[in-house]
Amino acid sequence: MSSSPRLTRRGFVLAGSALAGAVLLESCSSGAKVATGGFATLPPTVPTAVVPTAAVPTSAGSSSSGPSPSGASSTTLAAVAPVVVAGAPATYVNHGDAALTKVALTFHLGGDTSLVTELLDLMKSKNFNATFFAIGAWLKANPSLGHRAVADGHELANHTLNHKTMGQLTRSQVFDEIAGGGEALVPFIGSIGKWFRPSGTDVPNQLILDEAGRAGYGVSVGYDVDSRDFKEPGSKAVIAKVNTEVHAGAIVSLHFGHRDTINALPAILDRMAGLGLTQSTVTGLLG
Repeated sequence: MSSSPRLTRRGFVLAGSALAGAVLLESCSSGAKVATGGFATLPPTVPTAVVPTAAVPTSAGSSSSGPSPSGASSTTLAAVAPVVVAGAPATYVNHGDAALTKVALTFHLGGDTSLVTELLDLMKSKNFNATFFAIGAWLKANPSLGHRAVADGHELANHTLNHKTMGQLTRSQVFDEIAGGGEALVPFIGSIGKWFRPSGTDVPNQLILDEAGRAGYGVSVGYDVDSRDFKEPGSKAVIAKVNTEVHAGAIVSLHFGHRDTINALPAILDRMAGLGLTQSTVTGLLG
């Protein structure tokens, strides 16, 4: 898949978008959850198949340690890379190929800058790179940390401009949030980036997918393991949530700006290593 083109429509400068100091991350969840599994309930208009998939038998030596997103199952769904057509609606993808021994720990970039720095230091000491879905206004307010993330080898992606609840926005507002978030990435990576993740919702509706495609994104990246770390339940709860559900091909949602995430990360990486799984960027997982 080639890198997304830079927007040809004028860049958006939204009044009041620049935030002074840290932007505190709120829940990235719409609240539409299955009580026990933590997986999003799809709106009726959104196809239940998140990507084109093919069922393959689960091997006896599967490294999956928790239930699959569809519940108890004798098969594992192997993700197939979606076909990207310029200007067409984005495709929602929330996992990678289970045949790969890779996991993408993805981090929403925002929040207290001292905690962001501490987590970056920890990642550097653990010698791994990840994909950061950056809030555009936060990135503009903290350019030195954005440049450090790139210099450290991490992948920046679009998590909208102002981290609004996108399901409550008009079509033009949704486009402005996506386009503005993409434009915020340009000074750091030279383009709007390859990947988009909506804010305020787990699963994008069709309007969001339409506007993401119009803004230049072929894929809206979800996740099938939600750490819930933004709720600050304690590091033990974050560890238990991720380590129970992590599996080959998983995309895990984590956040900067929370002490629990920092404290939980070493145990999560240890669990992955014990399962023979390696940490990957989204590009490394999805291609």
